[in-house]
Amino acid sequence: MPLDTDLAAGARAVARLCPSGPLVLALSGGGDSMALACLMADVARQAGRDFHTLTVDHRLRPESASEAALTARRAEALGATAHILVWNAPAPGQAAARRARHGLLADATRGLGANRLFLAHTADDVIETLLMRLSRKEASWRALAVMGELSTSPAWPEGRGVSLARPLVRVARDELRQWLSARGQAWVEDPSNTNRAFERVRVRAAAPPPASPAGRHLLALNEAALRTDGRLRQLAHLRIRAGADILPWGAVGLNATKFAGGSREVSLRACEALMLAVSGERALPGPDCVSGLLEALLAGIPFSAGGVMLTREGVMGRDPGAAAGRADGHGGAAALHVAPGDCGVFDGRMLVCAGSEPLTVQPLRAQNRPVPDVPARLRPSLAVISGGGQSVIAGLDTPPGDGAAGALIADRLDALLGVSAYGTAG
Repeated sequence: MPLDTDLAAGARAVARLCPSGPLVLALSGGGDSMALACLMADVARQAGRDFHTLTVDHRLRPESASEAALTARRAEALGATAHILVWNAPAPGQAAARRARHGLLADATRGLGANRLFLAHTADDVIETLLMRLSRKEASWRALAVMGELSTSPAWPEGRGVSLARPLVRVARDELRQWLSARGQAWVEDPSNTNRAFERVRVRAAAPPPASPAGRHLLALNEAALRTDGRLRQLAHLRIRAGADILPWGAVGLNATKFAGGSREVSLRACEALMLAVSGERALPGPDCVSGLLEALLAGIPFSAGGVMLTREGVMGRDPGAAAGRADGHGGAAALHVAPGDCGVFDGRMLVCAGSEPLTVQPLRAQNRPVPDVPARLRPSLAVISGGGQSVIAGLDTPPGDGAAGALIADRLDALLGVSAYGTAG
């Protein structure tokens, strides 16, 4: 496909993936993201839309602040409103930086009133990520589903309601740089991109070009796996709709009969989504905890793993040990303090908004409080909202001072399964 056609398709994809509202781009300043910045600036200018760039300064190198400032100036020269987000974490490193970046970017995107965050991943990124995943012994077919044009933000709870848009996943990296050079647009080269201590750099050196037969084959594998994964998510959604009831205090009631029939893989995917939604965790420790939960549900026995607890009756709630603390020293969920007029998320699972009174949210723990509708084993993990001399159970009572609260189970299921069918807590 000719270069101009590729870039024209990328510009059309920008408008298609985000047809209204502000356009928001994660801008590192490298060649890929600067090329997308140029395309998005053109789209924004023609459509009369606001265009924002978000540049994260990880403070991992002494020159990172000056590079972020330079990137912001280049974005402003294109007509964008540039924002620099600073990460002040104590433990640097690529993995920690990646998690922090996604959280910062998702928060900023929501703050700008947008629900799409554009990323400049290219066809080369797809190939490199696929090769890295295939090199791992535990890789399954899901490892082939690397990235498509639209996916859910991996940050939670910061990324609720935010999707990642990638209009350049069918464009080669070299083509973007050729186009930038012809345009006279400069970019920043991150020295870590040539540091062979990093796996991606080593894989990049050996990866086939996207236009080569091997490259095209790998890209086709990604597309096929994405389609299969999409169908599996749809079937998991139907399984949940048929066999799970969302309970307002932050749990789900499961019908073992509905999960026993049909494909086991569908039931496992449904259980995975439910465990993440109920626990509020960013990720699960591994597939064994999901299969363990399904086996326990079908056998009618209690089970705890992955931040959830399943009762013999099939009610799955937040694991009290994870929320309230354990004897082994695990401290449990930190208390959440919400100022009047603000909102916050407690333990990754309960959205709490304060009205006229400041609110504090913490686990019920061992308080002797009657909650007859909640299984006794799950009560310590209930979220208690206090304020104005009152305390209530989140999801069962109205918070003091005209506040509001709601479990984020529906929102998380929507995000994980790619649907908008469960409702939203905000």
